[in-house]
Amino acid sequence: MKPLLILIHGVARTSRMWAPHLPLLQPQVDVIAPDLPGFGVTTGPFRFDEAVAQVAADLDAGLGTGGGRTAYVCGDSAGAMVALRLAVRRPEAVTGLIVSGVQVHPPRVLLALQGVFMRAIPAARYSEDDPGVTKESVLTAVRELGRVDLRPDLAAVRARTLVVCGEQDRANLSAARRAAAGIAGAQLRVQPDAGHLWSEAEPEAFSRMLLDWAVPS
Repeated sequence: MKPLLILIHGVARTSRMWAPHLPLLQPQVDVIAPDLPGFGVTTGPFRFDEAVAQVAADLDAGLGTGGGRTAYVCGDSAGAMVALRLAVRRPEAVTGLIVSGVQVHPPRVLLALQGVFMRAIPAARYSEDDPGVTKESVLTAVRELGRVDLRPDLAAVRARTLVVCGEQDRANLSAARRAAAGIAGAQLRVQPDAGHLWSEAEPEAFSRMLLDWAVPS
């Protein structure tokens, strides 16, 4: 039986961001890539705990009732925050955790600057690449994520964990190091010459990393 891999997108993206990865992953793992609340085909607004609960339901559906199946959860950016909380809520189900570009306790200054930048972008720009993204949904999600504090969650993670961050993603490097230090046995991987969403820029390398973690040789 193939391992199950849940892929969780970030803000300003939908599950469509994983399309280039699927042909590389699906021969070896079964993939579920949901749309978080407020994005793609899933109605909103985005609420963090509701997003975690939704992905938990997807996880249960993927595992089925037979037992004995291995499940891995990978989140990118905001999706990494959802994935981390999910691993804490469902330790019996999540065998492996991969978080890329994660924030543990988003800094107020960073969020304020991000909000100013995002509000200045015309609404039409948000849906240019993906019609499942709207300016309203992005701004709502950013406000909601600003209330999330994952620091108490770190010590509660039991899954085998890989924390990933692009070398050029300076806004999130310290959070990645903090996450890796706070999760027992976690490994930290800093991807050379990569930015925040290097999963999109380098889908082959990102997919190989996921398979090495979920299907070790």
